[in-house]
Amino acid sequence: MLTIGEILKRVRLEKKLTFEEIEIHLRIRKKFLVALEENSWEKLPSLPYIKGFLKNYSSFLGLKPDEMLAIFRRQFRQQERQGLLPEGVTEPLNQSIFRYTPKTISVLIIVFFFLFFFGYLFYQYRNITSPPPLNITSPKEGEIFSSERIMVTGITNTDAVILVNNQKIAVDESGHFFTTLTLSPGTNIIMIESVSKYNRKNTIKRTIRIQGD
Repeated sequence: MLTIGEILKRVRLEKKLTFEEIEIHLRIRKKFLVALEENSWEKLPSLPYIKGFLKNYSSFLGLKPDEMLAIFRRQFRQQERQGLLPEGVTEPLNQSIFRYTPKTISVLIIVFFFLFFFGYLFYQYRNITSPPPLNITSPKEGEIFSSERIMVTGITNTDAVILVNNQKIAVDESGHFFTTLTLSPGTNIIMIESVSKYNRKNTIKRTIRIQGD
């Protein structure tokens, strides 16, 4: 049975491809391509990289990567049993490229810490620079009333200050507020402002009509 290297070399020569051409297309250094064709595993970085190089090289040559990897596994195990593989290459065939070591764990902890820290800073920045939310449930824009007394209701942040026509209104622990206004017949404009503790404002105007007698 042909070895992995022999199969790769035979197909490459049939296609009249040079290592330089393949190196440009796959971005795999020529010395690694040569090592694959020579079955010189000791000249390659590590087992996960060998598998990655082999998969890409096989696919580029029009070979089936899964079949080539299966042949490689058989060849690899045979050489391993015969003690022909150099130290450092004989790693588990299914081992991931990424390894959890004390160093990588420390790096991950630091990365997560900085992500959390900058995420918190961004959240605080948004709170400072953004106006508070404001939703007016009553009255609706353009609504017509028969009574001169109308109720203004809505919801905002619990720490915001609500002003209705420049009059401060209490906000309950859930962010809801309400007040009653006495207006004159005809068209009336109601200005509702929600002001954050950082003095950012959200203003909604309601134009309503009070019917006369």
